[in-house]
Amino acid sequence: MASITLKNISKWFSDNQVIKNIDLNIRDGEFVVFVGPSGCGKSTLLRIISGLEDLDNGSVSIDDIDVTDKIPYDRGISMVFQSYALYPHMNVFDNIGFSLKTSGVKNKILDKRVKEIAKILQLDNLLHRLPKQLSGGQKQRVAIGRAIIRKPKAFLFDEPLSNLDAALRVEMRLEISKLHKELGVTTIYVTHDQVEAMTLADKIVVLNEGKIIQIGSPFELYNYPENLFVAQFIGTPKMNILECNQKEGYIYLNKNKKTNIKTKKENVFKIGVRPDNIEICKPVKNILNGNIKFCEYLGSEQYVYIDCKLKNKLIVVKLDPKIKIVLNEKVGLKFNSSYLHFFSENDVRIN
Repeated sequence: MASITLKNISKWFSDNQVIKNIDLNIRDGEFVVFVGPSGCGKSTLLRIISGLEDLDNGSVSIDDIDVTDKIPYDRGISMVFQSYALYPHMNVFDNIGFSLKTSGVKNKILDKRVKEIAKILQLDNLLHRLPKQLSGGQKQRVAIGRAIIRKPKAFLFDEPLSNLDAALRVEMRLEISKLHKELGVTTIYVTHDQVEAMTLADKIVVLNEGKIIQIGSPFELYNYPENLFVAQFIGTPKMNILECNQKEGYIYLNKNKKTNIKTKKENVFKIGVRPDNIEICKPVKNILNGNIKFCEYLGSEQYVYIDCKLKNKLIVVKLDPKIKIVLNEKVGLKFNSSYLHFFSENDVRIN
């Protein structure tokens, strides 16, 4: 296991700076997820840590040893790719044991290690199969097994579940989480899927345009986003964001729509409220009113989209699935004031 330290990391592709002066400390045994939209630099940063990508400025240290100029093999870490990258002509046993075999490990030790790992990953009955005879989830477990066998200081995962269907992604998330708890190896996991980030991470690193936007636990990022970008990126569906202004301690929407929201905070330009912190009620004065336009029924929950004539923006509300929805019905909305988020003119959260 290992701690990993990044100091002032920068990377350019031609004139485009894709990583911008990043500093980050990852503790020994931590499960850290890099998350952000496509093109934010998360995979590039992972490749810099692995040694597969050169950096232009800064340094990478593993266990306080500078490895910036070391090749990937000498960094003592293993990487699992999105594409599995299995050898098609080798069976599962040979794919998992390939790195040890090329290192000259004796057959008896190799056989023992491969079978131990296959048992952990529930592949012990598939060791004779070729990759083409495996499902997507099985292939991904083989790729993970190949990474484990080297007993690395850290695991690096680059969007490993993006090729799997929804059910398999859930299954593999559980497998990866279980594996981390069993092995305790420092893990960095890259994804654009914030659900994966929330369910797997000890610590989430939110990136955008090559910069770290916020670092924190899933709880911290969900409940205390530092800015509008994190507030809308973390959480499904997204947080409702409404432009507003203040008059005599009350929040107004569209300049003249008074709400029942009181605040002593100053310079509030936007408010944020998550779908599960809004209640539907009868339309009355001083309550935001609108018409139900759409409904997403998901079995265990449902989301309704309400048009309150706020610059063509629909407000999303999470409801009990047993509540019967009537499209175009006029309803009122009550915001839970304990869970409101207030943002300044430059989109920073006001504490």
